Amino acid sequence: MTTGIEAVEINIMGRIYKLSCQTGQGGALRAAAAELNELLAQMRQRSRSSNNEQLAVMAALNFCHELALEKNKNRQYSETMDQRIRMLQTTIEEALQEQGRLLRQ
Repeated sequence: MTTGIEAVEINIMGRIYKLSCQTGQGGALRAAAAELNELLAQMRQRSRSSNNEQLAVMAALNFCHELALEKNKNRQYSETMDQRIRMLQTTIEEALQEQGRLLRQ
């Protein structure tokens, strides 16, 4: 199955942007643009700033910070799961060794 490219128009802060994305991903791109617009509107209201560039930089920093937190959380979860898997492997290996000893007796 091959994936194609589709053109998508999104509106961010009153400006129309034409982007290309994989076929079927246009809805997700539009949803992301809507989320960004909502965040920018909230930031504009809180900061009373009308400088779109400043708002965009602040939004980018917020998203990068949230992404870093999620990456850290995923890394910690992965490390915990790796540790649990190693413990299970050790337990299984010990049980198999014990079973082997009992069968030899």
